[in-house]
Amino acid sequence: MIKKVFGQWNIAESIFYVAGLALIITMSICFKASWVSAVAGIFGLSCVLFAAKGKIICIFLTWGMIVFYSILSFQNKYYGEVFINLCMMFPMTVIQLVAWIKNLGKDYVVKVNSITKKEIIIVSAVALIAFVVFYFILKALNTSQLIFSTISIVTSVLATYFQSRRSKYGFLSFLFNDSVLCVLWTMATLQDIKNISMLIAVALYVICDIYGFISWGIMQKRQQKENNTAQVSKSNLEV
Repeated sequence: MIKKVFGQWNIAESIFYVAGLALIITMSICFKASWVSAVAGIFGLSCVLFAAKGKIICIFLTWGMIVFYSILSFQNKYYGEVFINLCMMFPMTVIQLVAWIKNLGKDYVVKVNSITKKEIIIVSAVALIAFVVFYFILKALNTSQLIFSTISIVTSVLATYFQSRRSKYGFLSFLFNDSVLCVLWTMATLQDIKNISMLIAVALYVICDIYGFISWGIMQKRQQKENNTAQVSKSNLEV
């Protein structure tokens, strides 16, 4: 049961996970980083890796990350990050949880979904409109690093939407988002070295996003093959 919930980890995944956690904790201790930063990084790395494996536990880990990351973002005046996490990402992850529960396959791995080009185009168009709207909202709130914060909001919403749709494109959106976060937290770290553990964490997220996109592509092909095999077996039995 435990293996089904948490998944089987290969050697490369295990080494990366343990090394990533060790790096975040070590940098936090060496530079006397905020414990909030360290905890947010640990939750974040865990949820991204479990998401890459298609495990539903990643959503519960995401909720932990949202809480601590929002606190850290507020302390650094990244109000856009606070808004997106508490007011948008949390409700969207609840929707994601329901969608994943309804579409769990073998070993509690979510069934990867294929979405149409039309849907991608429509969602992208809405994202452009959202960028303009959020830009002026964050500007009114005197948000630090306005452009990057706005891009972060839009890409976060896109990523969470695609993951709710069980699409591998969620990882591409998170890749753009985490790349922007690398810029934001580099600037924050230059102002206060105590933010370095968060910077290390988002840099690790970028690697996980690339791995997640590849992993979900493989999962999708495997699931389609298993589904085709099951349909052929069913047809043979009916005959």
